[in-house]
Amino acid sequence: MRKVTKLGRQQVPTLLTLVLVLVYATVQGDPSGLAVGVNMMVAGIAAIGLTLAIGSAGQLALGQAGFMAIGSYGTAYLMLGKGWEFIPAFVVSVVISLVLGALVGYIALRLSGNYLAMATLAVGSAIYALLRLPGPLGGANGYAPIPLPKILGHTFFDPTQQFYLVAVVLLLVLAGVRVLQLSRVGRELVALRDDEVAARTVGINVTSRKVQVFAIASAIGGIAGAVNAPLQTAIDPTLFSSAVSLQLFVMVIIGGLGNIYGAVLGAGLVTYVIQSIPSNGSAALSVLGLVVVLFMAILPDGIAGVPEMVRKQLRRRRGAPPSESPTAVEQTELSA
Repeated sequence: MRKVTKLGRQQVPTLLTLVLVLVYATVQGDPSGLAVGVNMMVAGIAAIGLTLAIGSAGQLALGQAGFMAIGSYGTAYLMLGKGWEFIPAFVVSVVISLVLGALVGYIALRLSGNYLAMATLAVGSAIYALLRLPGPLGGANGYAPIPLPKILGHTFFDPTQQFYLVAVVLLLVLAGVRVLQLSRVGRELVALRDDEVAARTVGINVTSRKVQVFAIASAIGGIAGAVNAPLQTAIDPTLFSSAVSLQLFVMVIIGGLGNIYGAVLGAGLVTYVIQSIPSNGSAALSVLGLVVVLFMAILPDGIAGVPEMVRKQLRRRRGAPPSESPTAVEQTELSA
């Protein structure tokens, strides 16, 4: 019972995310506002997976857009080309993303730091290049018309219903990753991030954990793509370019490394900036670069670091001594 109560307390930020989603749906109830909200949440789901790999396990993976493409194109092809229903197409596409992520993680076991980042970015770029080739998936022209999702006989025509469908997926991913971070696996991932040699010394199977975190992060990227494709009704390779992977990385940095809820907020901010500035994209990227510079100067720990910064300011005003640095396990408790 005590474990259940503790788990419930640890899910409070997930409930707060639900409140934010409901508030957004109330304030931005028109179809265009809901469409932007869908894009924010899809980016948030993908950013959660990237946060798990980078912030929780210290694996600098930059190919998340490629796994989003696997989820999107897999779901789209199975629904349009094979006549599958949304749920089985969704599940199969996510499983493919999981398996491919595990394979990439196993191949990249000997890499770390910038080398790992370049290798994973190359994987994402390779997937993007393959999608541009002429073939049954439409090549550079894209793939359409993708049927709208249908669950238990109900088709999601209404923009509000589509918004809530993505919101449910987002909340389930948040809750699941939060449980993972609080588990023994999550603690071992933090140990792996802090010191791989020490983690190996205390008996952690580093190889297994690296492969697992790549697989889970890739599957979450696949989830983001799989839920989004039928709502967009048309997809093309430009939605999954290397620039998208870098945007996801920026979302994670702005949100705060290792904090899944910060990643969702960072995704919302970056998506809003990109979609709110009318231009061919260059102006939006310039503004986004300025936002990153400001965050690095003012909030080096991202949005997730704001509560701790406020606490430090309050302690300083009261004249209280600074608190001791948290341990690795305590950092995990604070970060997610």
